[in-house]
Amino acid sequence: MDSILVIEDDKIVRDNIVELLNLAGYQLTEASNGKEGLDIAKKIKPNLILCDINLPELDGYAVLKAIENIPDLSAVPFVFITGQSETHHFRKAMDQGADDYLVKPFDGNDLLRLVSLRLKKAEFLKQKTSGIAEKINELILDEKNPIKIDLITDKKIIKRFSKKDIIFYEGDTPKFLYLLNSGSVKTFKTNAEGKEYITDLIKPGDYFGYMCLFDHNEHQESATAVEDSEVTMIAKQDFYHFLFSHTNEAIKLTRLISEKLSNAEEKLLKMAYNSARKRVAEALVFMAERYNKDEKDNFYKISRDNISAIAGIAPETVSRNLSDFREEGLIETVNGGLKIISLVKLKNIKN
Repeated sequence: MDSILVIEDDKIVRDNIVELLNLAGYQLTEASNGKEGLDIAKKIKPNLILCDINLPELDGYAVLKAIENIPDLSAVPFVFITGQSETHHFRKAMDQGADDYLVKPFDGNDLLRLVSLRLKKAEFLKQKTSGIAEKINELILDEKNPIKIDLITDKKIIKRFSKKDIIFYEGDTPKFLYLLNSGSVKTFKTNAEGKEYITDLIKPGDYFGYMCLFDHNEHQESATAVEDSEVTMIAKQDFYHFLFSHTNEAIKLTRLISEKLSNAEEKLLKMAYNSARKRVAEALVFMAERYNKDEKDNFYKISRDNISAIAGIAPETVSRNLSDFREEGLIETVNGGLKIISLVKLKNIKN
């Protein structure tokens, strides 16, 4: 049996509503002011709320605002009942978030029809969304189940890029989604003086170039091969078609976008407030955890300029800090590359 809460200070109107809906088979609870109604709503969690606007203690608008901020009640249909029939009152009620509006005086048929409609619609939405939140959470947390756009779609191009080849330029019109099969790729932005700032280091199995596919904007960064690399390219229209027909994969890609934006915000904060020493340590840890995660012995062949572009500081400052880290026994230089001796200590510095 559906539970309905009636919040109305006029006892005659309230009694009439309660009697009529009781006869129709609904379970009724009543309140004579806004504060009492809100307290009752929290306790009984009704299936529908009928509420007058002009109420003592707490008016209808305040009750609605409070209801919308209570997770267990925010989806409950909320209908205003009032004697104010002017259009601007109706518009204000709907703008505040009400589901419907019933003008007094109203007859029994109008009331029953509205209540039935709102309850049916609420039940339909509940069934339609049942389990979606749990499914989304499951997909977002499922790190062992990666996106498989390239395996599902047959329409793809596989292209090989030599070291330092440009895959796309900042300002280019986006035409593809990219997946790195082998090698390594960096994405970067360039300022007016031509100085690079590395935004990400892509490892095999990572997708890139997807941010601008959603806002129909040009590429906001460039991508180049750090070493000989193989890349799968999926045309933009095929990518859109894939997302519309594979909800699970679309949700996972949304997770990637959210993580990328969050990481970018965190990186900007660190660049604004962290010392050069911390930023160089951050760049080295970033390489260890992101770039060559599976590399044996923590050996990384990466230039001072690239570390500078990751940390966002001058190459000379990078060199001074690398010398300090070497003297402290945190890193070694081997065959033109860098070997991390103590990743734990570098993490302590960056933190």
